[in-house]
Amino acid sequence: MKALIICQFAITSKNMITKVIQYAREHGNDISVECASVSEIAELPFENYQAVLLAPQVRNYLKNVTEKCAPLHIPVNSIDVVAYGLQDPEKVLNQIKKMLNHPL
Repeated sequence: MKALIICQFAITSKNMITKVIQYAREHGNDISVECASVSEIAELPFENYQAVLLAPQVRNYLKNVTEKCAPLHIPVNSIDVVAYGLQDPEKVLNQIKKMLNHPL
């Protein structure tokens, strides 16, 4: 699985990404998660990802990102606010899996 998380400055989500990758590996899941800032949306290679998530503070970009990913059949969603606030890697990983119809 390869996912992208978009946040305001690609800083706040780095801790979340580290936790998600660590949690996934500890539970036998192979996942790559990268981070990008909203300022990079126009240049992002969305075709390199299987799922795209937006941090809650930038969910207003959801329509824009969805329009870019729809022709590529890449699911896009906003990260659950509670999961993001609590930095809960299990909930975020499960959200990615649901987006990809991957067994939980």
